[in-house]
Amino acid sequence: MLNTKRAGRIEPEPLEIVESGYADDDDYLEDAEGFEIHHAICPDCGQSIALVADEEYLPQHALCLTPWNPFGLTVCAGTGRPASDALPTLGFADGAAQELEPVVHLALPQGLDWRTQPFSHVGGPGSRPVRMPAPAVLPQMRQHAQAA
Repeated sequence: MLNTKRAGRIEPEPLEIVESGYADDDDYLEDAEGFEIHHAICPDCGQSIALVADEEYLPQHALCLTPWNPFGLTVCAGTGRPASDALPTLGFADGAAQELEPVVHLALPQGLDWRTQPFSHVGGPGSRPVRMPAPAVLPQMRQHAQAA
């Protein structure tokens, strides 16, 4: 019979600490806080799009043809257009928006309720459960149920 006990080194070999060429997490966090975000309106679809200050082109964004079919999304033709073609949004031209936190810019607008969005099942046609009539029990099924 074979011996199942291992012979030799009992402790694992110590690992060498290797200095990587990557910056610490603190350095990344400091860089992330410096993003300036502004909003622009896509000239093709009219949607408000958040842009980072140094973006030269409009990012890829989708068109939802009907809010009750969110799976029929298509890419807007304005994707990739120069950011200079985009229209400025109302209320952000006075410079007060630059003082706001990035989280405020990325939050939903005040009048928009997330519960009424396409992926939510609140309101609109087809959003309520439909009562189905009880299926008629076939005579054969009754006979089998009585036999059991």
